[in-house]
Amino acid sequence: MNELSIKLSLLISLLLPSCVSPPDYEDGLLENIPAVINDVDYFSLSILADDYSDNLKWDLDISLLEDDIYLSTLVIKDLSITSSDSSFIYIIDSNLDTSLTIGIFDEVLSTINDTISSLGVPKTVVFFGDKLTGRVEYQILKK
Repeated sequence: MNELSIKLSLLISLLLPSCVSPPDYEDGLLENIPAVINDVDYFSLSILADDYSDNLKWDLDISLLEDDIYLSTLVIKDLSITSSDSSFIYIIDSNLDTSLTIGIFDEVLSTINDTISSLGVPKTVVFFGDKLTGRVEYQILKK
């Protein structure tokens, strides 16, 4: 063996064990894996859906009172559904009543800036997905 072959073999044998596999994405960057941030002043749900069906529920960590002001945003983009598909986001308040129902049927860009008293104190976010294909972003921010 010549000197170059030996150096190349040594280099490969040193570098090969240091290779790592790709990371396991669990943060919504891949299709059908919701990304959720649930904090004391912010809740965010992001889904890149491809024929996605699942029922998910999050108890909110956000601390809101009746006289607080909140900002809510909803973005639904790249939607591809049929008439039989039905996906929803529900906001459940502290009285366990549904205070907001969001049907995911059309592309939407919406913001709401209001007092909590008009919505009720949100305690839970429920996602009901049935063959959803598209992008859904929903946020609640305490102001």
